[in-house]
Amino acid sequence: MNRSVRRPGMALATVALACSTLLIAAPAHAAPWDGSDVEFGPGLWNVDANYFDVEDVYLVFPDTSTEYTDIWDGAGETSIDASLLGVLDETVFCTADADVDVEVEAGTGDLVFTCVADNAAFATADLEVVSEIRVLVGGEIVRFVTTITNVGLVDATIDAVRIETDFGTSDFLYDYGNQSDGILAVPAVEQPSNYTALNTAEALWIVHWDEDDAPGGLVMGSENPATSGAWEDSGSSDEYLYSYGPFTVPAGESRSIVTFATWDPQTLIDGDYTNSPPESLVNDSADQVVAGMADFDVLDGVLANGIEDVSMVVNWEAAAAPEPEPEEPELADTGAGDVLAAGLAAVLVLGLGGVLVARRRATA
Repeated sequence: MNRSVRRPGMALATVALACSTLLIAAPAHAAPWDGSDVEFGPGLWNVDANYFDVEDVYLVFPDTSTEYTDIWDGAGETSIDASLLGVLDETVFCTADADVDVEVEAGTGDLVFTCVADNAAFATADLEVVSEIRVLVGGEIVRFVTTITNVGLVDATIDAVRIETDFGTSDFLYDYGNQSDGILAVPAVEQPSNYTALNTAEALWIVHWDEDDAPGGLVMGSENPATSGAWEDSGSSDEYLYSYGPFTVPAGESRSIVTFATWDPQTLIDGDYTNSPPESLVNDSADQVVAGMADFDVLDGVLANGIEDVSMVVNWEAAAAPEPEPEEPELADTGAGDVLAAGLAAVLVLGLGGVLVARRRATA
């Protein structure tokens, strides 16, 4: 695999252009989903309510023809452990497709799937769990948000929230974030044991490569988050598992986990992608996905669309508060203001006196 340096900022730089070419077949207001694939931007999106993940995306060409990408066999599947509450590795799910709401969100133009989890274990533990799959308006970035609200009267300890993504076919780990020479040379053959090297390198993102499929990436959080995370053994070469925790959800409050999956549809479209594409096209697209990782240093802007309070997201470092504007200096309470006022009064008196004198002389 010959790799080249590609343009940075791919993921967010094309959002404005993509807005003008959206192909939308989703309701403009939240409505029960009928289970069918949803055409949005350059993708035809397949979601599974029972695991509440993205099963796959078909590439949509300008002539509306589609091509199978096989990037994912399940991206963003989420499970929760809270042993003291009797919640043991519960996979977040909605029972039926109609339990999932879907909309193209007003204001952002994002495609949003929302599942209020049906797990009985959550209700018994006084937890309300809501998961969201959001395809940002350009169609290149998928955001997964799981929000845990403690509706009980005591604080809840969450042992772990795990996010698992299964790529279509096992092949190569093309690149990863925070890499260090000698820890894991890339490209590297995908195998379950890679998770130890990824943890050693403190990797926060990875890019998957397969010669027959479109490449894709994952972003798991930022440096210095409120809650640390780590890669775990998924037991499968093309599956990546990341775990966060433990953390506390105070009574009456909410905490969220936010992750992303990415791909590069424009390079694939420009290269007339077909399943089993030329290796050069896969390399070019993978390079674009790698370059786009530079956009994920901070959870803000379009990446934070729809998140009311980013400080409640435990796996991203809270953005620094803007510095307050400098205030106008005030005079010290030393009587200076009174002196100035007295001086002005004296000037007025002298001026008035001069006028009166002039008038008297004129009448003498």
